[in-house]
Amino acid sequence: MGLAPLGLVLMGLVLVSMMAGCATPATREAQAIELVSGESRDGWLGPGVDVYAFTLSAPAQVRLESETPASGWTLDPNATLFDAKGQVVARDWRSGEGENFRLTRALPAGRWYLEVSDGGGCTIMAEDCEAHRRYSVRLDVETVTP
Repeated sequence: MGLAPLGLVLMGLVLVSMMAGCATPATREAQAIELVSGESRDGWLGPGVDVYAFTLSAPAQVRLESETPASGWTLDPNATLFDAKGQVVARDWRSGEGENFRLTRALPAGRWYLEVSDGGGCTIMAEDCEAHRRYSVRLDVETVTP
């Protein structure tokens, strides 16, 4: 038996590296920054995703919203909301003001994850584009009464 052809080895490495970019629920939890209702958390739109998490002890109406500084640069944060099993519950790109996301959902009690990624990147080829990639995300929770 000989060694596998180099092409197959390289293809395997490419597939493994592609799969490494997909966050599983376990790695999502390890990366998560806790969101607190009524408070904003700062982020930076770079390569990969920022992961946020929150827990609802009872069913609630939830709003998750991004805000970008008025710097003249176009930022485009994209949001994907996952349940604890890693299933996509909602996505949004531009329902908020400007190029921001806004997710509004009635959710049951449980653990929830929000992934924020760079939707547009630095589309303007400028030296200081990278310096203007800051955003914030805010969670607002309103408990649902039966």
